Amino acid sequence: MQVDSGNMRGHNVSIVNICGENMSFLFLISLAAGVAWILSRWIKRPLDLRGAMRWGMGLGFLFTGVDHFASAASRYAPMIPDALAGHALAWVYFTGAAELLGGLGLLVPVAVFRRLGLPNMQRQAGIWLAVMLVCVVAANINVALKGQTVQGLDFGAWYFWVRPLFQPVFVAWALYSVGVWPNAASAAKQ
Repeated sequence: MQVDSGNMRGHNVSIVNICGENMSFLFLISLAAGVAWILSRWIKRPLDLRGAMRWGMGLGFLFTGVDHFASAASRYAPMIPDALAGHALAWVYFTGAAELLGGLGLLVPVAVFRRLGLPNMQRQAGIWLAVMLVCVVAANINVALKGQTVQGLDFGAWYFWVRPLFQPVFVAWALYSVGVWPNAASAAKQ
């Protein structure tokens, strides 16, 4: 959408821009985890570290999943490697849907899954989000190799070279938050 007021005159504004141009996924999930942890104490249902991290990642993926649909052509499609560019929007929508489903999967309480006779879908959501994070690193590397910039992520070229190095942090966060790593035995009991 075009905004024609104040200091945003003539700039495209998306969900990420609304929260500030320096928003990063790590900042987003950390902030969401911190807020979830504080609110859980306020309502007297405290979350442990894994729970707060799960809420942070779940909310972060809901946020970015929605942004995949809101900014598909302008932000995400240009990131797709040339070999997949013929279906760039389909890949963007697919990853956006995966992020939304994964985020919801992390946030729905295990008790709800049990009541429905389903296995622990939080665990599955964390595992599949980790797999997706490994797969989408190709888009991040593609941006760095091409020297591109991404609309709404105005950090400079250095950011796109450093960004793929953070992907293991996000993978570890996803797996840790659902108890798969480093202690898989305790997660199996859930």
